Amino acid sequence: MDSIGITIRRLRRWRGLSLEQLAGLSGLSKGYLSKIENERTAIDKRSTLVAIAGALRVSLSDITGDGLEIRDPQADSAIPAIRDALLSTDLDGTEPPIGDLARLLSETQLVAALRQANQDAEVGARLPELLLALHTHVDKPDALRSLVTATHTTALLTKGLGAFELAWIAADRGHEAAQRLGEPGWIALAEFARTQALSGLGAHKRASKLAERALDYVPTDAYDVRGALTLTTGYTESVLGGDATAALDEAAGLAEHVEYGNRNFLLFSPANVVLWRISSALERGDHAEAARLAATVDPVELTIDSRRTTFLIEHARALYGIRRPDEEVLALLVKAEKLGHIRTRTNPFVREIISTMLARARREGVAREVRGMADRMGLIKTA
Repeated sequence: MDSIGITIRRLRRWRGLSLEQLAGLSGLSKGYLSKIENERTAIDKRSTLVAIAGALRVSLSDITGDGLEIRDPQADSAIPAIRDALLSTDLDGTEPPIGDLARLLSETQLVAALRQANQDAEVGARLPELLLALHTHVDKPDALRSLVTATHTTALLTKGLGAFELAWIAADRGHEAAQRLGEPGWIALAEFARTQALSGLGAHKRASKLAERALDYVPTDAYDVRGALTLTTGYTESVLGGDATAALDEAAGLAEHVEYGNRNFLLFSPANVVLWRISSALERGDHAEAARLAATVDPVELTIDSRRTTFLIEHARALYGIRRPDEEVLALLVKAEKLGHIRTRTNPFVREIISTMLARARREGVAREVRGMADRMGLIKTA
């Protein structure tokens, strides 16, 4: 797998564009793009990826890669079955019931928890049968609620595996189930799932619009769902170049009202709001603020491995941005990889950091560690 910089250079040449032309189309400087293409600097903002993809008229996944070489083969092998389960079902309720509904409701909760524990292969193996069975019980409200949760889990899993369009199909099916149910809180929850799928596709304006719309009807006492949607508006505002402060502050206030932060598997808590603040700071290029915020977080408070993995990645990005020693950055990334190897190895910003470190290779001791991680990420080509 090529680095993002090399991929951008290849796509630019394929489009017949000069560096100067790409700079004009993307709004980025020619010098900065040259450094990216030659692996002398790492892309550290999602908005930069979106701008370059738009200028090249390609998708984000065309630039970041699908990660096929570095994903868990067992988890990835579930993608065709998940796709078939979604494309072969609907909510017309004509299929005879499959399985006991009480067992399916429990299975839905288990699968969602397994995904939060980074057990992607196990989740992938369980989801197709669960999705197929839940669709045969859509005449029951509990089944529709469970389908909202199951499709949200599906969207997050497939998004993490690079199947971004499938993530949208899953999230949109959950929204359809919520609409059928007719309960505002569940409709808003399903809308949040759609915003997450859209972020994987780089459609941040659309994600922000859906989140803002959902905030108009989400119940006032549904603090977790309201908070998650508010965080989405703040982060997308950061990606789009705006000020996320007001939204993040509002979310922090909402988090104070939440007794059990992982209701609906959203992990909406004060610690998670800080994590979103870190991501927002990184998006606006304030690595010092991101590092300061990261130093205030106790990973134990994030409670689940998927969030801890994200925190370690964001902390590493912050330290890399303020030019802390490579050893410190790598230590965090190695911890992240141990907690969630798929999430870490496929993260475009991690790949950029490792690619630039590998190209630089300033010290032999660090270089060995970098080469090891680069190899596990598919960034070292063998003959």
